[in-house]
Amino acid sequence: MPSRNIHPKKNTHLKRTMLAAICTYSLLGVTNQALADTTQTKQIPLHFIVAATDKDGANAKVDQATIEQSIENLNSHYQGTGYSYHYKSTDFVTNEEMPGFYDDDYSPDNRVLFIEPYFDKSALNVMVADFDGVNGNAFFPYFGVDGVLIDTEDLVTTTLAHEIGHNLSLLHTFADGDDEPISVQIGERGYLYGDQIIDTPPSFDDLDDDIENCEYTGSAEDEEGTPYAPDAKNIMSQGKNTCRTHFSAQQIDRMQYVLQRDKYHLFNQFGEGRTVPNCENSIIVTQFPHIDGFNFNQEIAQPWVQDVANNGFFFRTSPDSNSSRTGADEPFEGHSYLQIDSSKRDDTDFDDIVYAKKGDKLNYLSPCYDLSFIEKPTLEFYFNMHGKDMGTSIIEVSADNAQTWAELWRKEGQQHSDGDIWEKVTVDLSNYRTTPAQLRLSHIIEGEKGDASFDLFTVSGTQPQQDYEFNSNTLNIAEDENEVTFKVIKNSGLDSSSKIRIYTEDVDAIAGEDYTALDETLTFSSQETEKELAINIFDNNEVDGSRSFNIKLASDESDIIFNESIVTIEDNDVDFSYELDISDTQISENSGQLLVGIIKSDPTDFETKVRIKTTDDSAVGGTDFTALDEVLTFAQGETQKDITIDIIDNSEVDGSRRFTLVLESESFNEKYADEVITITNEDGIPEHATPDDKASGSVSGYFTLMLGALCFIRRNRKKNIKD
Repeated sequence: MPSRNIHPKKNTHLKRTMLAAICTYSLLGVTNQALADTTQTKQIPLHFIVAATDKDGANAKVDQATIEQSIENLNSHYQGTGYSYHYKSTDFVTNEEMPGFYDDDYSPDNRVLFIEPYFDKSALNVMVADFDGVNGNAFFPYFGVDGVLIDTEDLVTTTLAHEIGHNLSLLHTFADGDDEPISVQIGERGYLYGDQIIDTPPSFDDLDDDIENCEYTGSAEDEEGTPYAPDAKNIMSQGKNTCRTHFSAQQIDRMQYVLQRDKYHLFNQFGEGRTVPNCENSIIVTQFPHIDGFNFNQEIAQPWVQDVANNGFFFRTSPDSNSSRTGADEPFEGHSYLQIDSSKRDDTDFDDIVYAKKGDKLNYLSPCYDLSFIEKPTLEFYFNMHGKDMGTSIIEVSADNAQTWAELWRKEGQQHSDGDIWEKVTVDLSNYRTTPAQLRLSHIIEGEKGDASFDLFTVSGTQPQQDYEFNSNTLNIAEDENEVTFKVIKNSGLDSSSKIRIYTEDVDAIAGEDYTALDETLTFSSQETEKELAINIFDNNEVDGSRSFNIKLASDESDIIFNESIVTIEDNDVDFSYELDISDTQISENSGQLLVGIIKSDPTDFETKVRIKTTDDSAVGGTDFTALDEVLTFAQGETQKDITIDIIDNSEVDGSRRFTLVLESESFNEKYADEVITITNEDGIPEHATPDDKASGSVSGYFTLMLGALCFIRRNRKKNIKD
């Protein structure tokens, strides 16, 4: 049967039974040696309940300076854990309110520990008095009590850090360390033995006599002949207060697990006081599968949590059953699982106070899920309901922000004949894709042998097909236009919500100098097909040429690239220009080629580009000349390029024709220069035809007239000869 944690004073040696941790302490000072420097992210308030002779604090067992020193010492030992402690308030309690509380030998077993008025439910409570025979005392998290007891003389020692460690689920490093060989305790299944943490060296009660100068000097060996090497400097060890300085990495993981799931109200995770998560005050899960195996060493951004507002006591996280003939023997997977401990806890000795009684209902809450991101969503989990007094387990769902709950699954009474059976359940969630949904695991207690067990909760579904693209794969912008706008288009999976990563990548433009870098996740709701975005462009007032960067669309979970677009920033700070150099804009169609020079007015120390193209008039590209449309690149320092345009001789009498040659900006159709080119016709033109005749097209009429005259003369000659 589980019990709260009691720490006897020096020379009192008791064996730990189950989770009741008993240890000995030295009533000496404390050495503060902090862990590695880490930014504190969560602030936990401390409420002190101090024995005094009146409510104003007369003759208080400790003064404010001592309290402040205790918090400073506490934070030095919890440095690097991701959270710290701060003072909130003090409540002075007298013998009139708690008979004997101000005496020199107040018993920690007194029922007063459960008297509500003295506890702040939004803080971690520290009761300070002269306790009989113990340095400190703590409640494990499954009791649902945020509280520790500290003897007056130990408030500024490591006892406070030690007891809070217990309240955050840590066991003694010397807990049953001689029950199994060391090789087993530090192996893969070491979480089942000793302090249930693998990275703390195994130890046991009697080794404390061989700790000298904070080091173990004994010669004890396990049954395999492996010598013990306990860490006397661990906060949860049997080392002296002057020795203990640190927690192990896995101890920190375990404490963070409990804070995240059982004590989130201490730092107002979801709102003031004991506010529980719902779909308005918490982050909604949109990435699947979402898996929670209830493992102390498993870090989950949005885990399932205790219903701290309504649970009288808590679900417990455990590597094995804490009771005989009920509960699961060990986890389905991982290090631990979720368990209801329905025991009456008759060994607590608190004037027959019990936590678990028939009819009590406990809840464990999921995060909120947006199931529109997957198709055919389901909840899958494993359970064991072994025990003759088994109660009722229920899975419910809410789609209206926890206002109402609908039942999805229920089991009543014993379902399994042994603790080694894990049964798989799959619950269909397809009806809850339109609005965010939250799940709730509930259990109603029937009797003492009714420890229900749960493991590996997985919310998953089929991932919809995704296809995205930009509205354009080439975007051009002048640097003085401030921003470039574009659209992201979703082409498939429109019945599902989805996420996609969009980010920029330098080509020769530099993020932060030429444009604002972008790297974010876009969320498309169901039926949403496009989003318009903008990226800031910087006008640097420097002549530095055009620069480019890429925008890419990628999966938010993998390296898959869906689409990309290149953005060219056109320099508007130009101090050079381009012109055409053509020796003669009139060219005969039988000359073969037109030579064209492109002149850049000034050299630059960067590469530049210009576009040259032809536009039809009476001359037609492909018929009278070879059409042209290309971008010319001027290297650093280069000022001239020459090109040729083929002129086509069609051997037809078709007069002169014209086309235009245009020189313009690469991206914006900004014209630098243009020239009209005339192709003259040389097919059958008489020597005395004037240029105006050629240009006006009168040559063909001239030939017609001459041909008629020749025919007339010939007919007359024949007639005269005949006559």
